[in-house]
Amino acid sequence: MTRKLATIQKIINIEPIPDADQIEKATVLGWEIVIAKRDNFKVGDLVCYIEVDSIVPPKPEFEFLKERKYRVRTIKLRKQISQGLVIPLSILPAKKYNEGDDITDTIGVRKYDPQGDAEEKLARETAERTNNRVNKFLLQYPWYRRLFIKPKKGSWPKFIHKTDEDRIQLFPNICNEQADTAFSVTEKIDGQSGTWFLVKKEKYNFLGFKFGSSYEFGVCSRNLHLPKENNSSYWCIARKYNIQKVLEHLIENNQFVAIQGEIIGPGIQGNKYKVSEYDMYAFNLIYPDKKIDSETAEFMLEEWGIKFVPILDNEFKLKPSIHKNVEYAKGKSMLVDGLREGVVVRNYEKNLSFKIVNLEFLLKFEE
Repeated sequence: MTRKLATIQKIINIEPIPDADQIEKATVLGWEIVIAKRDNFKVGDLVCYIEVDSIVPPKPEFEFLKERKYRVRTIKLRKQISQGLVIPLSILPAKKYNEGDDITDTIGVRKYDPQGDAEEKLARETAERTNNRVNKFLLQYPWYRRLFIKPKKGSWPKFIHKTDEDRIQLFPNICNEQADTAFSVTEKIDGQSGTWFLVKKEKYNFLGFKFGSSYEFGVCSRNLHLPKENNSSYWCIARKYNIQKVLEHLIENNQFVAIQGEIIGPGIQGNKYKVSEYDMYAFNLIYPDKKIDSETAEFMLEEWGIKFVPILDNEFKLKPSIHKNVEYAKGKSMLVDGLREGVVVRNYEKNLSFKIVNLEFLLKFEE
C-alpha cells in the first residue's frame, strides 16, 4: 500500500503559543503543527495536511521551503515542535473533498527516503554491470531508469509484510481504545531495514508423489528482493551471520521463516552508532501463523549469535495522550552514548504495532 503523504484532514484543536503573536498551534490527527494566524484557520476546518518526511514540489505556495530543498521535517518555532504542514484547500483543484482523501499525487508530494534512494542506486549499479550496450546507453535517461529498475511484479515475497511502521500520531484515538492493552517496547534503531527469508519447496516425482524438500533463501532490502549475491549491506549481513543456515535450523515443519532487522554501519544514516563494519539487530522473527514475541525471539536468535533490538518493557501501557507517549519515547540509546531514535510498540496477540519517534533526536539530526 502506498503511503498517504498528503491528505484532507480536520483541525481538531487550536491553541496559542506563549509569546507568539503571529503563530499558533493546531492539532491534526495526533500531530501538532505551527500555523500562521493570518491564515484564519478554525477548529473543524478541512485542510491539506502534509506529513513530515515529505518532499513538496517547487511551486509558489511552497517557496518558503526552498532553502530546505522543499523537504518537510520536524522543526521548532518559539519552543513549539511542529511536524508537518497545514495548507488551505485553495491550493487544490476546485471540487468537493472529504476528510481522509488522499491528495499525495494531486499536490505532487513524494517521500523523503534516503534508503529508497540507496536501493535505486544499488539496482542501477547492478543493471550497469550488464554487457548490453543498448541498455547501458538508455540508463542515462531518467524515464528508462524508472522502468528498468522497477522490481518485477511479485519480486517482493508476498507472504511477508514490509518493515515500515506507522507513527502513533496517525492513530489519534489509540490511547483510549487500547488503554488496557499491554505492549512490548523496543528501541527504534536508525539504520537500514532488511529481510532474510527461507521458503520450503516440496519436491515431486513424475507421478506427483512427494519425495523430499528443498529450500529457497532470499535477501531483501526494505522494498526489493535481491536475488543475486552481491556486496550490499544486506548480503554482507547474510554472510556474516550465516543467516541461511540459521533459518534452516529455525524453519522446522513450517512453510517459511523470516528474520527482519535493522542494519547499521559505515555509510548508513551517518553511522550514528559508530561501528566499524556492518552489523544487524533483529526486530522480527516471523512464521506463517505469527510473529514471535520479542522476548522469545531474542532468546531463539541469541543461540545463533544474532542480536535483538534492546527490549525496554514487556508490559507497557500507553500514556493517556499522544503527547505523553511522545515524551516517553525520549531517552538515551542502549547501543551508543547518545539519543535513541525512538521506540517501537507492539502487541503480538492483536497484531498491532507502531513507532514513536524521539523529537529531540529529529531536531538534533534535522530529520
